[in-house]
Amino acid sequence: MLETIRYNGGIDFVITRLTRHVTGKRGAEFSIAALVSVANLCTANNTIAIITTGPIAKDIAKRFRLDRRKTASILDTFSCLIQGIIPYGAQMLIAAGLAGISPLSIIGNLYYPFCMGACAILAILIRYPGRYS
Repeated sequence: MLETIRYNGGIDFVITRLTRHVTGKRGAEFSIAALVSVANLCTANNTIAIITTGPIAKDIAKRFRLDRRKTASILDTFSCLIQGIIPYGAQMLIAAGLAGISPLSIIGNLYYPFCMGACAILAILIRYPGRYS
């Protein structure tokens, strides 16, 4: 399905829209993070989100000369962040079911995903690690 979208120009459209205001590596990294986050919100499956957005992220990474390792890390980190906080994700539904409470009532206690997200955003802002810049 992704190849059909690519053939008809959909991938180029997404890349153009995502990166039209991007001028540097930070912006490119944030656009990759946004891309995989939205895909994960739509699919509620981080593996599918990474597989689906991987080729697009690769194109963005080539265009802005990003390191492949950092691009892969951004894809994984932000997909896990979103997967961990969406109330309709498998993890939240299982936890809520076992506890007998609403998944929404758990969100306020999700320290790890929010800390992971803050660290990931900080790493992009300060360009950490420097050797991949």
